[in-house]
Amino acid sequence: MTKKNLINFSLIAMYTAAIFILGCIPEDSLQWSADGSTGIYSKEGALFLVDGKTGSLTQIAAEETTTPWPAISPNGTHFAYGQIVPIEDFDDALNLIPANQIKMLQTHAAAVKENIREKIDEASISKTEIIGGSLFADNVLKSYNEEYRNWIVHYLFEKLDNDGAIAKKLGTKTVEKALEKPVNYYRLILTPSDDPNKRTVVATSIQKIWKISFSPNGKLLTYVTDRIKGDSFKVGFDLYIASLSENIPAALVEQAVAIGYDFRPDSRAIAYMKPEVENFDKDKFILGSLVERTIIDPNDRLIASPVDANDNTFLATNICSGPAEELAGIFYYSWFFISYAYDGRIFFSSVKMSLPSGKLDEEKGTIFCYDTLTGAISEILPQIAIDFSQGNCHLFALSQDCQKILLPGNKNTLGIYALGRDLNLSKVLIDENESFGDDAPAKLASQWKGRDEISCLVAENSHYLCPDPNNPARRKEIVILDAEGNLQKVLSKDWPDELLDF
Repeated sequence: MTKKNLINFSLIAMYTAAIFILGCIPEDSLQWSADGSTGIYSKEGALFLVDGKTGSLTQIAAEETTTPWPAISPNGTHFAYGQIVPIEDFDDALNLIPANQIKMLQTHAAAVKENIREKIDEASISKTEIIGGSLFADNVLKSYNEEYRNWIVHYLFEKLDNDGAIAKKLGTKTVEKALEKPVNYYRLILTPSDDPNKRTVVATSIQKIWKISFSPNGKLLTYVTDRIKGDSFKVGFDLYIASLSENIPAALVEQAVAIGYDFRPDSRAIAYMKPEVENFDKDKFILGSLVERTIIDPNDRLIASPVDANDNTFLATNICSGPAEELAGIFYYSWFFISYAYDGRIFFSSVKMSLPSGKLDEEKGTIFCYDTLTGAISEILPQIAIDFSQGNCHLFALSQDCQKILLPGNKNTLGIYALGRDLNLSKVLIDENESFGDDAPAKLASQWKGRDEISCLVAENSHYLCPDPNNPARRKEIVILDAEGNLQKVLSKDWPDELLDF
């Protein structure tokens, strides 16, 4: 569906309020190499390599030092993660940030400086108001996310107020209070699994680098950053790609995409979802597109072009300039996921609705399949599976043979749906009797481990941990199941309690 057609149907958007609660992705994660032999476990910003056979841990980073959702390469030889670097000396930090990001920061800080100066001159803002937080609610500042606001304020007072004119008018205490807000920068780190102390910095950013993925051939890394404007958890994320074999800066693939992008199996393209408009009601689903962008040219080089040196509207140095094709019109939400199959299909989560549709009609999250050969779209989940998922299907995981889908349900329940087969072959692995008993979003996304095993978090009363639910185990555990739901091992049995505090 073209953009023009989507605009013609824009009236539909008024009915797409988020009437079911769609949870975000959990911050903690456990990802596996293709054969399941090695995992990377992230818990509250601490990072561990996991032996897939024994469950033994090797700590890589301390708590609160890394960003959510690191990645491990398909062959398990490398892992990548976002490192949080607190800034102690602002001038030193500026030397470590890409020049174009500093240029954009300078532009925005100058605009804020002028805006504050005008308000002071007009006596429309007082020291008391600024001390109370009005500086961060300034008409210019309020459009940026909190972390970028902190950068702007530091840059303003430490680099642009050399004569101290604004600081003098506001007072020392006001400036000190403004500068109390911490600032971090972020580094994308690549590390060999057999030598975790050998670290390579792939990219640096003033915005959080996270949700990292390796390409199937292991030669590319993708990641998202929070958007500088608005609440990124609602408006989407900026998607970047870095080549591990070419000495060029990471390239922006697309702005404002949903979190669940995926590589095509041949590593030559990426599929993602994007909204059709940049400014929209954050509390509603909106119209969007399923897009496939080519990222590799016939010579196996990343298709990227430098940003114009005079353009200060991008945090990126390069932009991925490969052709993009809109495959389908969809309803967009920033937490939707995509997964390629090996036979020319793309599975993606979205919202289904019927027409005519009224305000009382109930839209539900489900999973669709786009066939790249025929262009056909089909809904794959039966109603019973949609009811089981209750809006959590955005965390689905496709098996390596593309025949089964791990389907998270409400309260950390879990099922397997067998694609296009007898419904009796589908199974509930964790039912509501063994759920976590609360309405919180998923604690840890279940994943395929190798071809036919599953890692998942289970509650204290799970039958995988104790035969009698009236005598629950002392804590939640991460277990390994086979595709039939049989317990293979309690992976986390020797882990410290703090690593299982969900």
